[in-house]
Amino acid sequence: MQRMPDVLEGRLDKIAYPHIRQRLEQLRDQPQAMLDYVNGLFLDTRYGQRRGFDFTTASTLMAIKHDLMLQLGEIGRLRHEFLPWDHEFRVVGSAQPYQAPAKLPKNW
Repeated sequence: MQRMPDVLEGRLDKIAYPHIRQRLEQLRDQPQAMLDYVNGLFLDTRYGQRRGFDFTTASTLMAIKHDLMLQLGEIGRLRHEFLPWDHEFRVVGSAQPYQAPAKLPKNW
């Protein structure tokens, strides 16, 4: 069985908050719990008093979230749940599938 890549490798030192780094370390072997924790970090539970993260910390957390979602198959699930693909998109009242124009109209 192939081991999943470590989503924290090379990233923890970019997070400016020691308590967040420590909690992520504790959750290293529990990807779903880590994803839940990271998701919770982006919610305002302090009634508008939360200052937010610096850019480096926020982008690192988002990269961790992205990789966890890939590992857990969440991105594929969300894609099919929220963006269903209709292979035969039809214009209302038309029996034929929609054909995009060869060129966009002028000033599009």
